[in-house]
Amino acid sequence: MKIKIKDIRAEGIDVAFEISAREVGLSEQEYLYLIEALRIKAHVERVEGTVIMKCKASTRYHSFCSRTLVAVERDWSAEFLLDFAIERSTEFIEPDDDIRQEVILGLPVKVLCDEELKKETTSAQSAPVNEMKEAMAESQKTYQPFADLKLRKE
Repeated sequence: MKIKIKDIRAEGIDVAFEISAREVGLSEQEYLYLIEALRIKAHVERVEGTVIMKCKASTRYHSFCSRTLVAVERDWSAEFLLDFAIERSTEFIEPDDDIRQEVILGLPVKVLCDEELKKETTSAQSAPVNEMKEAMAESQKTYQPFADLKLRKE
């Protein structure tokens, strides 16, 4: 999608568009791929020599649980900020590739099915409070290599 610089008003403009799942570049051979088009809603502002885009992206992906290999389909959404340096001769910006890169970096690396997610949350909640306090106290200690050294008095 091209956004013309001259169309950006002082208060900014709102744009909405879609990028097809095929254009994102994640094929069915990948560990995770999109099954719906990537929907983008953005507010575009011009600030001096920069165009700033506040984007909200959403889609749906397919993957497999990294523990049980069960097929997983989930909705995904993210918000991010893009900026484009412009000059007097710049007529338009094309944010598609930058959005594509942000989306790929924002997708989960380790996907868990619903059952595994429940196990993760219950195990985190079932940890005794004393163990958590001890772990926090241990992590707050500083390393003192000579603390046990006994000095001789002469």
